[in-house]
Amino acid sequence: MSEYLQIDELCRIAGEAKLVLYHENGEVKQANFIATAPVRGFEKLVIGKNPLFAVEAVMRICGLCHASHGNATAEAIENALGILPPRNGLLIREALGLINRIQSHILQLAMMAGDFIIEEKRMEVIFKLMTFHGKISDYLLKLGGAATHPPYLTVGGLLRVPKWSVFNNLKARLPELKSLWAEIMAYLVDEGYLTEIAMELKEKKFAPEYLASHMFYGDEYNVSPDAVKTVPYWDYKGEKEDVAKEATTQVAFYKGKAVEVGPRARMAIYRSFRDNSLFGIHLARIEEITIALERLEEILDQINMNEPFRTQNIIFGPGRGVGVYEAPRGTLFHYVELGEEGRIQDFKIVVPTMFNIPIMEKAAEGLSIQAAEAVMRLYDPCIPCTTHVVELR
Repeated sequence: MSEYLQIDELCRIAGEAKLVLYHENGEVKQANFIATAPVRGFEKLVIGKNPLFAVEAVMRICGLCHASHGNATAEAIENALGILPPRNGLLIREALGLINRIQSHILQLAMMAGDFIIEEKRMEVIFKLMTFHGKISDYLLKLGGAATHPPYLTVGGLLRVPKWSVFNNLKARLPELKSLWAEIMAYLVDEGYLTEIAMELKEKKFAPEYLASHMFYGDEYNVSPDAVKTVPYWDYKGEKEDVAKEATTQVAFYKGKAVEVGPRARMAIYRSFRDNSLFGIHLARIEEITIALERLEEILDQINMNEPFRTQNIIFGPGRGVGVYEAPRGTLFHYVELGEEGRIQDFKIVVPTMFNIPIMEKAAEGLSIQAAEAVMRLYDPCIPCTTHVVELR
């Protein structure tokens, strides 16, 4: 008969959640990931507002994937208006998103250090990761106007253009940054530094279906936004799970199926990544940082200061649009409807963690309790972005 274990405060994740495990002799048979954070309400907050305000506001749904939401909202509004930013604007927005991706991945690796890195090396690795995080955050400050929630990101491209000297300085500093990352990587993959939990996840094969729209940015034409469906967590679990009624999240399905989104999905679809162990998610995240740094270097080389960075004379009016963007945690969908004056009439956000919650729970089955808890962090759930429902009692 299964025993019941409830971890009321799941640590080292972005937000508030509990984990309920059913296990036999320490082997997990079923996992329930219950996000308990209060609803953020950003989808309602922007109703009736100017689209330019919406980009700034929706970025504040999260302190981790801010630029991702900014890109997705801007794309959705541009899609509704039938406009396209100039090439420089698209390149800079891609750069801001990639810097945000690296920032987020670095923080996740620091939070996973308690699970994956042996105690003797753990703090050394965490300090190196935090040093790297500070250096990469300066790139977002210089290009986007702030180290988080970059205010230059807007509808039509970039609101304010950094000086050419800034681009040159950032390019000149990239080799040092890449060298520091190569040093950190050695600690993250060397089996001599890995814990028993990491080794257990190396042995556990788990490869569900994947969803990703692009390697670096996002492309609505590589996926079917209309095929995304969401339901409250308690409806997904059913009446038999009383604990599910505490959840404030929705879960998402693509074409009626549970799909994994995030680093491994992108690497598997666009880079032929083939590690189907749970530890492979960790390896994909590490490799994605390396690729993102290379792409960032390409973008800085491709910027042409003599060309525009933003579409001029934007006329706001009615329309419907969708923005699809590859956030750090996976494929992000923003759906928008604009009214006669171009103001927001309807807004819907489907975030990566909504897709990953059913996958996380399934991945935990057959693992030890300690490894099952680590799997929740491995998928890097972002709770503030995922809290979209509340049951009024």
